[in-house]
Amino acid sequence: MKKIGFKALSIYVITGLLLTACQTLPEMIPDRDGAQDPSEGIGLTKVNPMDGMLMVYVPAGEFLMGSEDEYAATDEKPEHLVYLRAFWIYQTEVTNHQYRQCIEAGVCSGTRKAYPDDDHPVTLVFRRDGHKYCEWSGGRLPTEAEWEKAARGTDGRKFPWGNEPVTGDRANFCDVNCNVDWGNPDTTQDDGYAQTAPVGSYPAGASPYGALDMAGNAWEWVSDGFDPEYYNTSPYRNPKGPHGGGYTEILRGGSWLNHAQSLRVTNRFSLDEAIFEDIVLDTFGFRCVQDSP
Repeated sequence: MKKIGFKALSIYVITGLLLTACQTLPEMIPDRDGAQDPSEGIGLTKVNPMDGMLMVYVPAGEFLMGSEDEYAATDEKPEHLVYLRAFWIYQTEVTNHQYRQCIEAGVCSGTRKAYPDDDHPVTLVFRRDGHKYCEWSGGRLPTEAEWEKAARGTDGRKFPWGNEPVTGDRANFCDVNCNVDWGNPDTTQDDGYAQTAPVGSYPAGASPYGALDMAGNAWEWVSDGFDPEYYNTSPYRNPKGPHGGGYTEILRGGSWLNHAQSLRVTNRFSLDEAIFEDIVLDTFGFRCVQDSP
């Protein structure tokens, strides 16, 4: 047998290792769909003809989901990269006026007189009501990942507007107008309203994509079930939450009744609807999304 020199053997071994690495590399690195510009399409809007809602465009690409912030709960960890396909999201929460249209169409539950203030966000709704409305209007409830990306963009910010503190010109939250004993009001701020504000009242609080009221005003239902450990195992591409029964529901964004730190875009509020079957809180609302072709 012909002897192989040390130098030749080394080259042979290294070459073999490189070939093996090349074969396994595609499974180790997530498919990121090329080098698409994550800013492409930002600023695009369209109107949903079903309910007249203005929608803003969220381009495809990666964003940082979750938080390692000092205020972050364990269910917000770990921070992790998520890739989402492009989608459209309602610029604001669905209003009472729009929800009444769905009632009149015979799709949504409730009575018209229960939702009187036209331009305020609809509240007193369960997640199933949000599902019905969004399907009627040609969309669906956002996934938790879609909601968070629309709220914070791609730079890992704490609030829709950035990392600056919550103030009365950026969001509707429990401030000097908050007439409750247990809401931890910030008496140094004045957002102008004791409860919900008309949608779009805080343009200074806009997200990077132009979505409004994603911090405060009304909690917003998302489509996922809640699992506090989900971030440890969630897929990189288009996560939709845990599957199967037994999971509670999730709301995002905080409300007029919450203190400032609850308005962080990574904050997750889980709730079992069955517990509140006879009590629908006036802090729960929603917005819809549509898939981009």
